[in-house]
Amino acid sequence: MLLTKKFKKIIAAPLILASALTLSACDPVSLAIGAGAAAGSMALEERGFEQAVIDRDTSYNISQALSKHGGAKYINVSVNVIEGRTLLTGTVSDRQLRLDAIELAWKVDGVEEVFNEIQVTDDGGFIDLSRDLLIKSNLSSAITFDDKIHAVNYNTSVVNGTVYLFGIAQNDAEIDQLIAQTKQISYVRRVIPIVQLKDDPARLDWLNKQKEKSKTNS
Repeated sequence: MLLTKKFKKIIAAPLILASALTLSACDPVSLAIGAGAAAGSMALEERGFEQAVIDRDTSYNISQALSKHGGAKYINVSVNVIEGRTLLTGTVSDRQLRLDAIELAWKVDGVEEVFNEIQVTDDGGFIDLSRDLLIKSNLSSAITFDDKIHAVNYNTSVVNGTVYLFGIAQNDAEIDQLIAQTKQISYVRRVIPIVQLKDDPARLDWLNKQKEKSKTNS
């Protein structure tokens, strides 16, 4: 479900941050190497290093807002942000929590769009979580080694066998290849692509506005 700015009124931190925190428990050398690898990966993304950092902060701020509002009630909700486009996935126990999550996300600076894919369900448990992790791991490997896919430009979320593909595509052929790879993974029930073409007029317009804003602030 897509909510744009005109409907504005009506928890997991990013993988890079989590990885850095895990490494910090090991040793300074590992942390430095891990941080360097993460920075290098971010620099290769279509959105660029600076925007990746902004999106990371936006994602973190949304996660914090959810945590302050509902605490453990949002423990199964994940937040991904790419160029201000925000994807909420996971599960909550009732419809009001889902609606509150949308409103909270819109209040955070840097949010341009909200894709609300939070499921209201009591389903899940260890077996489903294990399968979701297996799907995510296998999919990550598949697209990383597929030379027709720029894997660095995508974030994937898996909830009860539903795979959400979120990112920026080079062209329609890449999107088709991404979906095809996902459908080959065992236990995948459904595939939902939320992908924007890099030359989408709406994206190019947004990029131009960001450049103008940067000039004004400099």
